[in-house]
Amino acid sequence: MRAPFQVLVFPYQLTSDGPKFLIGKRSDNGIWQAISGGGEGAESALDAAKRELKEEAGLVGSQWQPLDAMCMLPKIYYAGHENWRDHPFVVPEYSFSVQVSAEPQLSNEHTELVWCSFQQASERLKFDSNRVALWEANERLNGMHG
Repeated sequence: MRAPFQVLVFPYQLTSDGPKFLIGKRSDNGIWQAISGGGEGAESALDAAKRELKEEAGLVGSQWQPLDAMCMLPKIYYAGHENWRDHPFVVPEYSFSVQVSAEPQLSNEHTELVWCSFQQASERLKFDSNRVALWEANERLNGMHG
């Protein structure tokens, strides 16, 4: 059963031109966003993030970083929300960044997966929660490697 939370994952690679972030264009609505999805059963947010990264992009990452950026989303956006009695209105969205070394494999959830600079990704991403999490991921990486 779907768990009452959402995860965002920003895979990145460190390049000589700075970090590059992987974002995807959803196949159902054409929106650009981070790798994302909901928890399943009793899995943790981190376990859900790892599963979504594997399912949506065929990637396994290292250096997982939970981000402080999070938001609350209307539960009615998600199938199965009728069962979430402890969450009458909204559910949390947790964010992560993760370093990857392989190239992504396209799944049926996206029509495109592209590596972007922070600026390119910021311009394409539709949702504020994605842009805030991306900003934090970029700031953390620039602080570590800047």
